[in-house]
Amino acid sequence: MKSKIYFSRSSSVQDFLEKILELFQEKLQGRILLKPNLVSGEPYPTTTDPEIFRSLVRLLKNQVELGAGDASAADLVRPSKMLKNHPLAQIAREEGIVFYDFYQERMVQNQSCFGDRLRFSGIPLEYDFIISLPVLKAHINVFFTGALKNQFGYLERRERFRVHFRSGKLEQAIVGINQLAPAHLFIVDFRTTLLNANEVRHGGKIARGKGIFAGTDPVALDWFGFSWLKEIEPKLFGKSPEEIGYLSLAKKIGLGTSEFELVEL
Repeated sequence: MKSKIYFSRSSSVQDFLEKILELFQEKLQGRILLKPNLVSGEPYPTTTDPEIFRSLVRLLKNQVELGAGDASAADLVRPSKMLKNHPLAQIAREEGIVFYDFYQERMVQNQSCFGDRLRFSGIPLEYDFIISLPVLKAHINVFFTGALKNQFGYLERRERFRVHFRSGKLEQAIVGINQLAPAHLFIVDFRTTLLNANEVRHGGKIARGKGIFAGTDPVALDWFGFSWLKEIEPKLFGKSPEEIGYLSLAKKIGLGTSEFELVEL
């Protein structure tokens, strides 16, 4: 069965966000967690666009119990200080919702389908519905980051270091955390992107993208996102989605399908 991917080529996001929330209105119940891509103190597109984050908070906060959170890149010297002062955390305070620093919250440990015991924040498990807000961009270690990679932010800081320096473990950890703490709706931003790397400080180059897209299947979304990013990212020239380690693993264990139907909003 094909997964549906909803997309828009418009640079304006408000109309798209309203339509997406309307499509999934019946599922937007209980406690909802927004999971942006925070990474570091660098502005969008390294991190989730504050415009998208604030718009979603305002659309949802009066309907449900709403929270948000992330953890920054593990190599920052003072990650919690950066997060506290980050524009996304400031927006959360202004709008009256909690913004978790996942590094500072209780950790749980569960075994993934690969046999690894991953330590990660227990906060996502306390929510009924998770909306993931990645930016589609290049990645210095795994070629690109999108729907699946965004959940990597749940992992404990030491866990992140551990999997980065062991062959094959980073790909397994990306897939494993999606298995253990899955998101339910993904809104992937590709209006502006980074080429070469996922942060400017690591060599990322800002470039114009093609639009914004959303859906519930992270494999389908990344399969589609790969095709968009490949048009402008030299690292992906000549490659296919099957050659991206974590993406092929996610498909293999059944986290989603590579078959999708596009619906323009």
